[in-house]
Formats: sequence, structure tokens, C-alpha cells
Amino acid sequence: MDHFVYLHGEMCAEDVPLAKIAEAVGTPFYCYSSATLKRHYHVFAKALAGLDATICFAVKANSNLAVLRTLANMGAGADVVSGGELTRALAAGMPAEKIVFSGVGKTDAEIEQALVANIRSINAESEPELAAIDRVAKRLGKTAVVTLRINPDVD
Repeated sequence: MDHFVYLHGEMCAEDVPLAKIAEAVGTPFYCYSSATLKRHYHVFAKALAGLDATICFAVKANSNLAVLRTLANMGAGADVVSGGELTRALAAGMPAEKIVFSGVGKTDAEIEQALVANIRSINAESEPELAAIDRVAKRLGKTAVVTLRINPDVD
């Protein structure tokens, strides 16, 4: 169920008219529904019930701390593509063991940040990136958990 509906001709979020929110906070503004986030999370969780699966929210889709915190409180992890996103996910309460670091062009500093935080895994997007992860992990005396991204038929 979507918690954005028209009531008495007014668009509402969780039964609160958006016009009333606009009067209180000004415009433009972003309005999120925690009830909608929770409902959609539960749909995913139910679909994966019985499997050894972790639901990870792509922080690049919405890095709002309240949104991330809502998902973290339900047990979600995060898929991050930068050190800044990793910092936000951790600040929102997403456990490091439920965070994966995807994306190309990770810097040594970002790799170090991920390793120090003990996140679940770092996705290696290329051989040079795999070498960089290995180099940083060795320097830190850590073992990196790495996931390899394979693109078939790509030269």
C-alpha cells in the first residue's frame, strides 16, 4: 500500500495534507513516508524469507539520514559507492557487516575506510582495483573480503 493518497481532494502523506506541511516548512521540500518505506522493506523481506539474504539499500538512490535510519532500524544494510555514502550509512546505524562497497574508481582512502570499518565486502570492478584492495589491506594488516564483478564478453 502506498501512503501517498488524495483525501478530500488534497494530496496527503500518511493522512497529512502536503499543503499543511508546505505551510509549516516552506517549499520546495522533500516528503518521505516511513510507512511506505517500512511496507516496501517488509515486501522484500517476505519474498526472501527462508533464504540467507541481506537486503541492502542503494544509498545513491537516497542518502537522507532519516530514510537510511528507518531502513537500518528494520534490519537493512547498504550498498555504497563512495566513502561519503559509507559514512552516512554507518551514521544512520546500518551495521558494517551489512554494508557492501560497489562502484568503480575507489580511492585508496575509501578502500582503507571500508577495511577499517570492517564492512561485509568490497566489490572489485577491475584487476587494478583488486590489486589496490590487496595493497591497502596488506598495509593495514587486514584480510579484505572481496566480491568480483564479472562482465562477460567485455574486452
